[in-house]
Amino acid sequence: MDNREITLIRNGAQEKATVFYDTEQPSIIFKFKNFEKICHGENLFSCFIKLRQELPEIKFLCKGAKRNVHPSRMSSQMSAGLMAYELETGKQARRENLVNIFDYEEESLTNEPATQSEYYKNWLESLR
Repeated sequence: MDNREITLIRNGAQEKATVFYDTEQPSIIFKFKNFEKICHGENLFSCFIKLRQELPEIKFLCKGAKRNVHPSRMSSQMSAGLMAYELETGKQARRENLVNIFDYEEESLTNEPATQSEYYKNWLESLR
């Protein structure tokens, strides 16, 4: 199981937490102070979605929480959802747009997976 330190905001204060993740049996163990939360899913991106939904009081400063970040089927299969594309309307996703979902980010963040899904659908439409 790999791990990564991430940054978050809770009660207005920026703090650090650790995310342990398994790409073989997609799961995330979130450890923050004396709190621990485990999420399972079809891939790590879906696990991270569950984590964010279950902890709405926490703002995760991670690429995976950014409105325009979404995995493709291929990136999800190859990285178990650890890597996703940072999408731009009207532009094809390229290899250089691949990001680790736990990389630091502070712009356009959301805890609503519907916001990311909607952006993804609109992005697909913009390519037609």
